[in-house]
Amino acid sequence: MVEKLRYGQVQRSAMNWPFYCASDLDLFADFDLVVEARIFTRPSDPVAALMRGSLELINVIPDVALIEMVKGAPLSLIASTNSRAQYRLLAQNDIRDYAGLKGKKIGVNDGRSAEALILRRLLKQMGLDPDAYELAPSGPPPERCKRLTEGVIAATMVSQPFDFFLEHQGFHLLGSSVEIVPRYPFTASVVRKEEEVEPKVLCFLKAWKRAWDWLADPGHRERAAQILSRHTEIPQREAAATYDLYLNPASPPSLAPAQEGVTTVLELLAENGYLPYPLPPARRYIDERYFERLET
Repeated sequence: MVEKLRYGQVQRSAMNWPFYCASDLDLFADFDLVVEARIFTRPSDPVAALMRGSLELINVIPDVALIEMVKGAPLSLIASTNSRAQYRLLAQNDIRDYAGLKGKKIGVNDGRSAEALILRRLLKQMGLDPDAYELAPSGPPPERCKRLTEGVIAATMVSQPFDFFLEHQGFHLLGSSVEIVPRYPFTASVVRKEEEVEPKVLCFLKAWKRAWDWLADPGHRERAAQILSRHTEIPQREAAATYDLYLNPASPPSLAPAQEGVTTVLELLAENGYLPYPLPPARRYIDERYFERLET
C-alpha cells in the first residue's frame, strides 16, 4: 500500500541534494512512498508547520527546531542527513581581509539562522566585535547572491552551490565554517515525538540513505550535477564543484544523529542569546530508534 508523507525543507541548495536525487530517481517509490514536498524560504516556517501538524517530517538546519525543543516543543531529531556542507563567506573583491568588513553590511537569511550564528563566531575569532559590522536580513541564498552582485551588501555567507557561483563571478572568499565548526549538522530530519517509530518516516530515511549511496558512486557525478543544477538553478559547473567538495573521499555519511553536532548548535544558540545557560544535554532532543532500525 502506497503511503503519503508530508515533507518540508528550507530553500533549494545542495544541503538537500539526496532529496532531489531520491525524487528524480524514483527512490521513494521503491518503498511505496509518495512524498508531498513544500519548500520554504524562512527557517522558522517548516518548524512551525511541523509543530501544528501540517507536516510529518522536515529536513532542516536544526537551530530553530532546537530552540523550540528547549522551550518544550514535542519534537525529536532522528537523523543527521548532511554533514558535508560548508558555509563560506564571500565578499566584494576589494575586501581582502576581515578588517575590510568593518562598518559594512553582511547579508544573512535572518539573525537566528545557522549561517548567522556561525558567522558571528567566525568574525569574533577574527577580531571583529558584533558592533563592528551589520548583519542585514537578505533572504535565501539566491536573493543574497543578487544583493551582493548589486552591491547592496558587502559580503554574505552561503552554502553550496551558491558559494562557487559567487567565486566564479569574481567575489573574494574570506573564510569557511570548517575553520570553527568542522563537524556541524547542516541538515537534520525532525519529527513530532511519537511512542512508536513511524514506518513511512523510516522509509523516507531509507530512500535518503540510498540516494547518498548513489551520489557516492563516482560514475554518477555528471548525472548528480545535472540534478543539482536543475533544482537549484545554478550552472552545472558549480554543481560539479559541489560534488567534488562533498564526495572527496567518495563515502556517504551514516545519518547517525550525533550528540556532538547537536551540542555545537546548542552552544552557538546560547552564545547568541537565544538559549539560556546551563545548556541541557543534547541527547534529550535525539530519538535514536530510527537510525537503529535504519542500520538493521
